[in-house]
Amino acid sequence: MAQNGVHVLIVERETVFRDRIRGEVLLPWGSVEAKALGLYDLLLSECAREAPREIFYRSGRPGPAREFLSSTPQGTCVLSFYHPMMQEALAAGATSAGAEVWRGAILRQVRAGEMPEADVAIDGRVETVRARLIVGADGRESSVATHMGLPKEKTPQELFTTGLQLAGDIPLEPALYFFLHGVSGRGSILVQNNPRNYRIYLLHHKDALTRRLAGERDYPAALDHFRQIGVPAAWLEAATPHGILATFDGAFRWVTLPVRGNCVLVGDAAGCTDPVWGNGLSRTLRDVRLLRDRLLNDRNWDAAATAYAGDHDDFFHRLRRAEQLNTTLSFSMGEEAEARRDRAFSLMERSPEFYPDVPGLGPEARCDERIERTLLELH
Repeated sequence: MAQNGVHVLIVERETVFRDRIRGEVLLPWGSVEAKALGLYDLLLSECAREAPREIFYRSGRPGPAREFLSSTPQGTCVLSFYHPMMQEALAAGATSAGAEVWRGAILRQVRAGEMPEADVAIDGRVETVRARLIVGADGRESSVATHMGLPKEKTPQELFTTGLQLAGDIPLEPALYFFLHGVSGRGSILVQNNPRNYRIYLLHHKDALTRRLAGERDYPAALDHFRQIGVPAAWLEAATPHGILATFDGAFRWVTLPVRGNCVLVGDAAGCTDPVWGNGLSRTLRDVRLLRDRLLNDRNWDAAATAYAGDHDDFFHRLRRAEQLNTTLSFSMGEEAEARRDRAFSLMERSPEFYPDVPGLGPEARCDERIERTLLELH
């Protein structure tokens, strides 16, 4: 918006960005959004690296690599980075584009309306800001959503994601590594996020572990799970765990029609899907692109914001449905579920039109009643 001559004020709470185990990949469909927003090359030059393929291990056995550049509609791949470096790069990019950025600023109050207001605490004083539009991009516990009186809906908990970092020299080609041990309801994702550094996630069904892992005391337990899932022992021996270890729930949360009185929500503030599937940052960029396009094409920003909210709800719930199907297929526990998984994976290999391709297609992944019934009721 700043690049299009709009005065933009960014209210940023953090003065220094720290690791909080947030998303560190853009999936191929999210890379399309980053390119549409002019952010892809910025990230690549400042902090990111491309992973052009995915290598899938099932019960410790690797399958053939998926080449994203030849199997996605626009020939895009995974982009990975260390989250705090990405935040700093985008904050600097916003300033360069002409946006005003307040760091160390805390939102105190939002008053929706035709010309909404926000009270912002900064440098020991409270400033009241009036704007044509206020955008809440403040996460799944959004204070903007609270001030707007927009309640969130939530699904029952099914999966958990545990993240930590590994430092060392793991002999890997640039790729996204996905490990699945479905019979036990566990999986893992490994991706390089910095030179000599990797982010690794433990993904598990709510019934697969007796407790949520947290803190350095659980480094050994996490490493044991990775070995059992099928992460090569040589990789784990070549690296040392460090930093925060924490577990996050994967329940879907959303605000239906995330707009009120020229205030709108984007990203996790508007709705969260399951972090197991890594769509958080891609979803956020889709929201940003949809909102930008509506605002630039309609001088009536009240109407534009409402139209954006409808756009968001449409793609969000299509993505949620596709993620849920992948969750049921991959993480249902037990021998019966494993047999169904064998049949479904075999069918998708023979007939790719049945594959709900969330990494490559995101909300456009094929997922309808026929596909759900076929994959889940195979006998």
